[in-house]
Amino acid sequence: MKRKSFIAVLAVVMAISLVSAASAQEKFHWRLQSSWATGLEIQRQVERFAELVTKMSGGRLTITALPAGAVVGGLEVFDAVSQGVIDAMNSLSAYWIGKEPVAPMFSAIPLGMDVMQYYAWYYYGDGLDLMQEMYAKHNIGYAAFCAINPAEDFLWAHKPITKLSDFKGLKIRTVGYWGEIATKLGARVVTLPGGELYGALEKRIIDAAEFCNPESDFKSGLHEVAKYVHVPGVHQPVSFLELLINKQSWEALPEDLQEIVKSAAKATVLEGYVTCLMADGQALREFEKNKNVIVKLPPELIAELKALAWELYDEKAAKDPFFKKVWDSQRKIIADYDHWASYMVPPQLD
Repeated sequence: MKRKSFIAVLAVVMAISLVSAASAQEKFHWRLQSSWATGLEIQRQVERFAELVTKMSGGRLTITALPAGAVVGGLEVFDAVSQGVIDAMNSLSAYWIGKEPVAPMFSAIPLGMDVMQYYAWYYYGDGLDLMQEMYAKHNIGYAAFCAINPAEDFLWAHKPITKLSDFKGLKIRTVGYWGEIATKLGARVVTLPGGELYGALEKRIIDAAEFCNPESDFKSGLHEVAKYVHVPGVHQPVSFLELLINKQSWEALPEDLQEIVKSAAKATVLEGYVTCLMADGQALREFEKNKNVIVKLPPELIAELKALAWELYDEKAAKDPFFKKVWDSQRKIIADYDHWASYMVPPQLD
């Protein structure tokens, strides 16, 4: 009986071991689509994220990184990942303001946090937890970032913009809270996909447009159809580009693969910021060669825009408890960071 019991126990142990081994070797494949065209730096970052996950997982989780239009339209990826048409997506949360009024706070807001403050909020503060809270009801299992843009070009235009009154009557392409601020200043705001901006500026259907960072704007040819480029992009001082994963796809992964996804996403954001900065520097040189007029926004205009922006956020916070929760959290990070910077960041010198 003892021998039979031992054999029975051994058989159970071996069966469990075989099941565990099979489970450990289970392979997963995801389709991840972005809102970006092939060849843009931000799309390369998405492809780099997919490559890192594949390598770090030893091939147990492979991700096919697809550009805009591969499965659905570039601005349809949110619904596609929520419904399980694709496993994951990369885009800009500001695009979903119609679904989630607070969504732009998680990517970039006019005169809001800079890149280091966002880093602190997401990876030290409660930014990612708040983002997960916002998206949970949309069948999102995990929300983070896997791509980033530094400051955008503020505006491409057919005339210089140097004071608040210059916005009055301006037909401008933009999105998110910056669109609300521009509207208050008397501009006529329109929403157009990035791929339509070249023709709209060339034919003067619009007077001005903002799209992306210098490298992406150069790749899009905006320097060819608008003489004036305004910097810095205080309307979008940094763009954290979100990674949203379908809940069922996320929960199907074992814990170690989930951790690999998280680590690869964080690494890609850090790496992508530096590569983007270098590419942007080269693009700005190309604008100079092309004889574009690079207009630096006057400090007094930036200060006026900041006052308008923070007034808007305070107004929204007074009406929306979740907006207030997010804005209060961001303001604490800004205050803590600014306190450190007041001692440790040297002043800019000419």
